[in-house]
Amino acid sequence: MPANIIAIIAPYNRISSIYQLFYKDIIKIMHMSLELPNYEKNIYSLACGIADFLGVKRNCLSKLNISGKRLALVLLDGFGWNIMNRAGVVKKEAEKFQTVFPSTTSTVLTTLFTALTPGEHGILGYNTFVKRLGGIINTLKYTHPSIDERDSIQEAVPFEKAFPEVKSYLAEVKERKTIEIVPKGISNTQFSNATHGKTSETKEYTDIWDAIYAFSQVLQQNSYDFIYLYIPDVDTLAHKYGPYAEPTLNAARDIFESVYNVSTKLANVGNYTIVITADHGHVEVANNVNVKDDKEFLSMLEIPPYGDSRALFLKSRYDMKTYLYHRFNLRVFTKDEFPTLFGRIGNVELPDYIAVPLDNTAYIFDYKENGEYGKLKGHHGGLLQEEFEIPLVMING
Repeated sequence: MPANIIAIIAPYNRISSIYQLFYKDIIKIMHMSLELPNYEKNIYSLACGIADFLGVKRNCLSKLNISGKRLALVLLDGFGWNIMNRAGVVKKEAEKFQTVFPSTTSTVLTTLFTALTPGEHGILGYNTFVKRLGGIINTLKYTHPSIDERDSIQEAVPFEKAFPEVKSYLAEVKERKTIEIVPKGISNTQFSNATHGKTSETKEYTDIWDAIYAFSQVLQQNSYDFIYLYIPDVDTLAHKYGPYAEPTLNAARDIFESVYNVSTKLANVGNYTIVITADHGHVEVANNVNVKDDKEFLSMLEIPPYGDSRALFLKSRYDMKTYLYHRFNLRVFTKDEFPTLFGRIGNVELPDYIAVPLDNTAYIFDYKENGEYGKLKGHHGGLLQEEFEIPLVMING
């Protein structure tokens, strides 16, 4: 171990035994604020229930039973339980539910449409390390994190070669008519095609009102066995203004009420069970730590941190658990603890450590020279209640 690293860590290893006991007690109390995933009942269970409803068998750890003749799934991106509650739209059918870790769209949507745990499908965060590609990529856009253009890698390596474990159950549905209703611009991308893009049909919309109208029209046709509607607006506003800002709450209220009203009005028309849920919530950022400028921290890593601002994935030969406990307000998970976070783990690339904030701090590593990442007011990816608890609203189910 290099002398400079020994010098960094050595003082921490000389803490008195009394202080060590006190420190462990404090850390234990702090950890109580984190919500560890429950793969017996979370959005993974919902995914397994949907796969089963559509006649696709998965070797699941748990399954949410879904009844009815037809099924519609509405995912409101970023619409956490905290935002639903603050917007004042908690309905009698709503129950508090959990997402999966990391609590970020690419990971959650992949789980939702594969009925696999994050540890099985390998989409671990907004940015993730792919050995096949030799570095870190943006999973949603399938490109390098510094590039805005979508799917810049596909001609060199198709998505399914980089992520061979991502297998959508929608591709295995037989004799069922399925449709996705998604914003114009995200259909027919590498990520979408690998997950929800395996439906029989795709319908694009231009704005939220177009989306609601399209949803109502499809419900009334009574010809689809499965409908998927995705609406990103709450997430976009929560990132920009924060989860409790007026624009975010107004949009959350209007969008949810519109979807809920259409659902309760039309569910019985085509004998639909309609599920309204979210992929994650948001925490309002209290502080940013720009890890890109922390030379001491970066010198201990093999590659830059990846994952999300609220879930740092670290590859390192050093004892990052001891080092980070004394520098930041983080809980650091080691590999033996990863099944607690990811559920069942298969043949996927894993980091050496995962660091999750115990407060509302965002840990920023922006690949762009003058990027906007550090200016966001709302973040997610971690294990605090605000980002990890989501609503599950089941109508006519």
